[in-house]
Amino acid sequence: MMKRLSVVLIVSALMLMPAMSEAKAKKIKAMPSTIEIIEKVNSHWQRTNSPYVRAFWDNAAYFTGNMEAYRLTGNAGYLEYSDKWARHNKWSGAMEKDPSKWKYKNYGEGQDYVLFGDWQICFQTYIDMYEMNPNAYKTARAKEVMDHECAMPDTDFWWWADALYMVMPVMTKLYGITGDIKYLDKLYANFKYADDLMFDDDTHLYYRDGKYIYPKHKTDTGKKDFWARGDGWVLAGLAKVLADMPADYKHRPFFLQRYLQLAEAVSKCQQKEGYWTRSMLDPEQAEGPETSGTAFFTYGLLWGMNHGLLDVAVYKPVVDKSWNYLVSKALQPDGSVGYVQPIGEKAIKGQQLTAANTANFGTGAFLLAACEKVRFDDGSVNPVDKKAFTVTICNPTGRYRHEVVELDAKTVFSKLGISGGRQFVITNGFGQQLAYQITHDGKILVDVSVLPESRIKFTIKKGIPKTFVNSCYGRAYPERLDDYAWENDRGAYRAYGPALQKRGERSYGNDVWVKNTPDLVVEERYNIEDIYQPIVRNLRKTNKAAADSLNAITSYHLDQGYGLDCYNVGPSLGCGTPALMDGDRILFPYCFCDYEILDNGPLRTTVRFTYNPATINGDTAVVETRVVSLDKGANFNKTSVSYHGLTSSATVASGVVVHTGDVNSVVCGKDYVLYADPTNNPEGHNFQIYVGALFPYNAVVTKKVFYDKPDGDIAGHVLGMLNGYNDGDKFTYYSGSAWSKYDCRSLKEWQLRAESFIENVKTPLTVTY
Repeated sequence: MMKRLSVVLIVSALMLMPAMSEAKAKKIKAMPSTIEIIEKVNSHWQRTNSPYVRAFWDNAAYFTGNMEAYRLTGNAGYLEYSDKWARHNKWSGAMEKDPSKWKYKNYGEGQDYVLFGDWQICFQTYIDMYEMNPNAYKTARAKEVMDHECAMPDTDFWWWADALYMVMPVMTKLYGITGDIKYLDKLYANFKYADDLMFDDDTHLYYRDGKYIYPKHKTDTGKKDFWARGDGWVLAGLAKVLADMPADYKHRPFFLQRYLQLAEAVSKCQQKEGYWTRSMLDPEQAEGPETSGTAFFTYGLLWGMNHGLLDVAVYKPVVDKSWNYLVSKALQPDGSVGYVQPIGEKAIKGQQLTAANTANFGTGAFLLAACEKVRFDDGSVNPVDKKAFTVTICNPTGRYRHEVVELDAKTVFSKLGISGGRQFVITNGFGQQLAYQITHDGKILVDVSVLPESRIKFTIKKGIPKTFVNSCYGRAYPERLDDYAWENDRGAYRAYGPALQKRGERSYGNDVWVKNTPDLVVEERYNIEDIYQPIVRNLRKTNKAAADSLNAITSYHLDQGYGLDCYNVGPSLGCGTPALMDGDRILFPYCFCDYEILDNGPLRTTVRFTYNPATINGDTAVVETRVVSLDKGANFNKTSVSYHGLTSSATVASGVVVHTGDVNSVVCGKDYVLYADPTNNPEGHNFQIYVGALFPYNAVVTKKVFYDKPDGDIAGHVLGMLNGYNDGDKFTYYSGSAWSKYDCRSLKEWQLRAESFIENVKTPLTVTY
């Protein structure tokens, strides 16, 4: 009987093993990767918190983590969130204009505390954003404030530990964009003062400030009192400084010495559960876990191991425990990060922390640690496995090709053995880094040039890429009636938003802004307009001649040497807007009601527009969704439009407006429509804007549709019309422009360019791994 029972048990166990293995596999599969954790945490924060908050330290500390998450993932939403915050704060910290009133010697949140470090940490994010889109106004206030500080003989600016994270990286970042050594020298002088004040020679830890120096201050049990978040600020700040400081800077060894001493001292204070208590040497002073200090320590230690400064055998066990605390205790199911000590400066006896204790700076610290953890796990900073592979781009046509190509991101990640993100470099035959971009839909973009019937090769290997200046970028301009404008190195475009629709202005289509420089110009144009147009309007009340003179040298409606806005849209499709048709009557869409930025440089910008429900041929709730993308070097935007709510097939079209100034310079090809637009003032401007819409994917009918009577200066349109469109289908086409004063001299040349572009779309470059 016993034998029979044993057999039954063995068989039963064997039968259960696949099920148990399958359950275990599902459990393992369900564990999120660290990149997925980053996305969960940051998305939760941005979904539940407005970016329109002040630039004080607590908010600004979050944005240092957000920018690190953007640096790793390339998520366009993270960049836009920082952009909204920076603009809300006018790229400034404290805003007092009179330097004689600037303060720093005590704590203060007023606008006169310009030299106080808590109002300067915001400059870190502004400088990071400047590096991608280098508009001078983004760093003007940072330079004004820090240059003033550099010129002062005082060195006592950083009298509390937090300031070492708030401001030290500002100085190294300013050095990075200017090359001016004064920022590093002032950094050293200020740090030396702070170090002399707060560094404890025995423990190699930092007091929070002069009030807490032993024996003047002690814990309740008589021990030295080192505040965890304070030392976290210092360790993280030293890591950021060393990351940006030149290897040959004369005072770098001192910063490195303090970093190594602090890393060792911090590690000795860790609790067995992985966290650090608020009073690092006396857990009883404020018992229980705390996340912000723990996260900053985790970031600082991971950074040191990633850069070969800390022994992995010694410090990995420390980080393993702290990371386990961060993801198993601090991280909550909804993506919030709990157990963060509220704003303060010391360990507080009896203060109990819970999962509900969340904070902006705590989330920022968590993001910093998580990003560095991804790089550590994937070995991407100083790779030892030397994994690399070659990608070959083949041009099967007899034409020279220079365009952006798409690689499959999953293939690249798999070949490198990384979990994702910007953890690799792409190099050409000279070993130079090439700009690349990870898109929202799982592509890696590279800008390539290939000779006819030839091929090129480039190498992909693990590493951290440098920051490239954007060739493509777009954003919303709520300051100008909710415009959404985007551009690349060839041209710029604008779509009108809800504020314009509320005003009732009849402007429906895409606008064109011409330019004659590869640099991005749209943000600067809007900025100048924001500054000078109010002045012009006020001046016009008293001195019209002076107002006209100022307008003539500032308005973006006049060419200031790098292009202008002189394309009339009004109640038309403008350049390439889609629309449903009723016979030959265009059912114009109004302004978009919502948008989402999907990609944003350096090589592609993509935006999704959503439109209000409209009545179309008897259907009362037709919703249009439009995705528009523009690549580096391209004259044409790619648009994919879909409509939902149609109960029967329809005709959809796109094309360009034809103005009364020239109704003859129109070309209707089999799969394209082109026009040489005379501008809004042909005699004054003395040039042409070439516009067009291309249809490489669908059999369309191209035709001129002119009005019986012009609508203002609108004679009609030249269209490509697709019949038999069904609800939910995607209609994909291209539209764009060129300028006779820049990259296209004639309508004939424009026609050749359009035909070549269509041929290239139909015969793409091939990619071999």
